[in-house]
Amino acid sequence: MSDRSHFIATLILFLLFGAYGLEALTIPLFPGQEDEPFKPRTMPLALAIAGLLFTAIRAIQLTAAQAAESGPLLGALNWQPAIKLCFAMLAYGFLMVPAGFIVATTLFLVAGFLVLGERRRFVLLFLPFSFSVVFFLLMTEGLGLYLSSGNWPGS
Repeated sequence: MSDRSHFIATLILFLLFGAYGLEALTIPLFPGQEDEPFKPRTMPLALAIAGLLFTAIRAIQLTAAQAAESGPLLGALNWQPAIKLCFAMLAYGFLMVPAGFIVATTLFLVAGFLVLGERRRFVLLFLPFSFSVVFFLLMTEGLGLYLSSGNWPGS
Protein backbone atom coordinates (compact mmCIF):
# COMPACT_ATOMS: atom_id res chain seq x y z
CA MET A 1 0.00 0.00 0.00
CA SER A 2 1.13 3.51 -0.69
CA ASP A 3 1.59 6.22 1.89
CA ARG A 4 -1.52 7.93 0.58
CA SER A 5 -3.73 4.89 1.22
CA HIS A 6 -2.14 4.47 4.66
CA PHE A 7 -2.98 8.11 5.38
CA ILE A 8 -6.60 7.61 4.29
CA ALA A 9 -6.91 4.50 6.48
CA THR A 10 -5.39 6.44 9.39
CA LEU A 11 -7.90 9.27 8.98
CA ILE A 12 -10.79 6.80 8.80
CA LEU A 13 -9.58 5.13 11.99
CA PHE A 14 -9.21 8.56 13.63
CA LEU A 15 -12.83 9.37 12.80
CA LEU A 16 -14.03 5.97 14.03
CA PHE A 17 -12.16 6.32 17.33
CA GLY A 18 -13.62 9.81 17.74
CA ALA A 19 -17.14 8.53 17.13
CA TYR A 20 -16.51 5.64 19.53
CA GLY A 21 -15.35 8.09 22.21
CA LEU A 22 -18.43 10.26 21.74
CA GLU A 23 -20.65 7.21 21.94
CA ALA A 24 -18.83 6.05 25.08
CA LEU A 25 -19.81 9.31 26.75
CA THR A 26 -23.47 8.33 26.42
CA ILE A 27 -23.08 5.16 28.53
CA PRO A 28 -25.44 5.68 31.47
CA LEU A 29 -24.22 5.43 35.03
CA PHE A 30 -26.21 3.98 37.90
CA PRO A 31 -26.75 6.14 40.98
CA GLY A 32 -23.61 6.18 43.07
CA GLN A 33 -21.25 5.29 40.25
CA GLU A 34 -20.23 8.88 39.64
CA ASP A 35 -17.69 8.73 42.47
CA GLU A 36 -16.23 5.32 41.64
CA PRO A 37 -12.76 5.29 40.07
CA PHE A 38 -13.71 2.64 37.51
CA LYS A 39 -17.01 3.24 35.74
CA PRO A 40 -18.71 1.41 32.84
CA ARG A 41 -17.39 4.07 30.46
CA THR A 42 -13.79 4.11 31.73
CA MET A 43 -12.35 1.46 29.40
CA PRO A 44 -14.24 2.60 26.29
CA LEU A 45 -13.02 6.15 26.84
CA ALA A 46 -9.45 4.94 27.46
CA LEU A 47 -9.58 2.89 24.26
CA ALA A 48 -10.93 5.85 22.29
CA ILE A 49 -8.28 8.21 23.65
CA ALA A 50 -5.48 5.72 22.97
CA GLY A 51 -6.79 5.15 19.44
CA LEU A 52 -7.03 8.89 18.77
CA LEU A 53 -3.51 9.39 20.09
CA PHE A 54 -1.96 6.57 18.06
CA THR A 55 -3.75 7.51 14.84
CA ALA A 56 -2.77 11.17 15.28
CA ILE A 57 0.87 10.15 15.73
CA ARG A 58 0.66 7.92 12.65
CA ALA A 59 -0.93 10.70 10.59
CA ILE A 60 1.85 13.08 11.59
CA GLN A 61 4.47 10.46 10.65
CA LEU A 62 2.87 9.88 7.27
CA THR A 63 2.46 13.59 6.57
CA ALA A 64 6.09 14.30 7.42
CA ALA A 65 7.39 11.42 5.28
CA GLN A 66 4.93 11.74 2.41
CA ALA A 67 6.44 12.54 -0.95
CA ALA A 68 4.45 14.13 -3.72
CA GLU A 69 2.61 11.29 -5.44
CA SER A 70 0.44 11.49 -8.46
CA GLY A 71 -2.50 9.31 -9.32
CA PRO A 72 -5.97 8.69 -8.03
CA LEU A 73 -6.48 8.97 -4.30
CA LEU A 74 -8.78 5.98 -3.81
CA GLY A 75 -8.52 4.22 -7.14
CA ALA A 76 -5.42 2.21 -6.28
CA LEU A 77 -7.01 0.53 -3.26
CA ASN A 78 -8.22 -3.06 -3.43
CA TRP A 79 -11.82 -2.71 -2.24
CA GLN A 80 -12.95 -6.30 -2.88
CA PRO A 81 -11.67 -7.82 0.41
CA ALA A 82 -13.06 -4.88 2.39
CA ILE A 83 -16.50 -5.31 0.83
CA LYS A 84 -16.42 -9.06 1.47
CA LEU A 85 -15.50 -8.46 5.11
CA CYS A 86 -18.38 -5.99 5.44
CA PHE A 87 -20.79 -8.65 4.17
CA ALA A 88 -19.24 -11.15 6.59
CA MET A 89 -19.85 -8.68 9.44
CA LEU A 90 -23.47 -8.27 8.37
CA ALA A 91 -23.94 -12.03 8.27
CA TYR A 92 -22.29 -12.27 11.70
CA GLY A 93 -24.75 -9.80 13.14
CA PHE A 94 -27.73 -11.61 11.65
CA LEU A 95 -26.46 -15.05 12.76
CA MET A 96 -25.66 -14.09 16.35
CA VAL A 97 -29.08 -14.80 17.88
CA PRO A 98 -30.26 -17.79 15.83
CA ALA A 99 -26.92 -19.63 15.64
CA GLY A 100 -25.37 -18.48 18.91
CA PHE A 101 -22.14 -16.72 19.74
CA ILE A 102 -19.77 -19.66 19.29
CA VAL A 103 -21.10 -20.76 15.88
CA ALA A 104 -21.54 -17.22 14.53
CA THR A 105 -18.09 -16.09 15.70
CA THR A 106 -16.42 -19.23 14.33
CA LEU A 107 -18.07 -18.77 10.93
CA PHE A 108 -17.19 -15.07 10.88
CA LEU A 109 -13.54 -15.74 11.68
CA VAL A 110 -13.33 -18.51 9.08
CA ALA A 111 -14.87 -16.19 6.48
CA GLY A 112 -12.45 -13.43 7.44
CA PHE A 113 -9.46 -15.75 7.20
CA LEU A 114 -10.61 -16.98 3.78
CA VAL A 115 -11.10 -13.42 2.50
CA LEU A 116 -7.63 -12.48 3.70
CA GLY A 117 -6.08 -15.47 1.91
CA GLU A 118 -5.50 -18.05 4.65
CA ARG A 119 -5.83 -21.61 3.36
CA ARG A 120 -4.26 -23.82 6.05
CA ARG A 121 -6.93 -26.10 7.52
CA PHE A 122 -5.50 -25.94 11.02
CA VAL A 123 -5.80 -22.16 11.06
CA LEU A 124 -9.24 -22.23 9.42
CA LEU A 125 -10.78 -24.80 11.76
CA PHE A 126 -8.97 -24.95 15.08
CA LEU A 127 -8.10 -21.32 15.79
CA PRO A 128 -11.54 -19.71 15.19
CA PHE A 129 -13.36 -22.41 17.15
CA SER A 130 -10.93 -22.38 20.08
CA PHE A 131 -10.93 -18.58 20.20
CA SER A 132 -14.74 -18.50 20.16
CA VAL A 133 -15.06 -21.05 22.96
CA VAL A 134 -12.41 -19.41 25.17
CA PHE A 135 -13.91 -15.95 24.65
CA PHE A 136 -17.43 -17.28 25.30
CA LEU A 137 -16.31 -18.91 28.54
CA LEU A 138 -14.38 -15.81 29.60
CA MET A 139 -17.38 -13.56 29.01
CA THR A 140 -20.10 -15.83 30.42
CA GLU A 141 -18.32 -17.61 33.27
CA GLY A 142 -15.59 -15.13 34.10
CA LEU A 143 -17.48 -11.86 33.79
CA GLY A 144 -21.05 -13.10 34.10
CA LEU A 145 -22.18 -11.52 30.83
CA TYR A 146 -24.88 -13.02 28.65
CA LEU A 147 -23.95 -14.19 25.17
CA SER A 148 -26.50 -15.93 23.00
CA SER A 149 -26.27 -19.72 22.89
CA GLY A 150 -28.52 -19.86 19.85
CA ASN A 151 -32.01 -21.09 19.10
CA TRP A 152 -31.25 -24.74 18.49
CA PRO A 153 -33.94 -27.47 18.45
CA GLY A 154 -34.34 -28.96 21.91
CA SER A 155 -32.72 -26.05 23.73
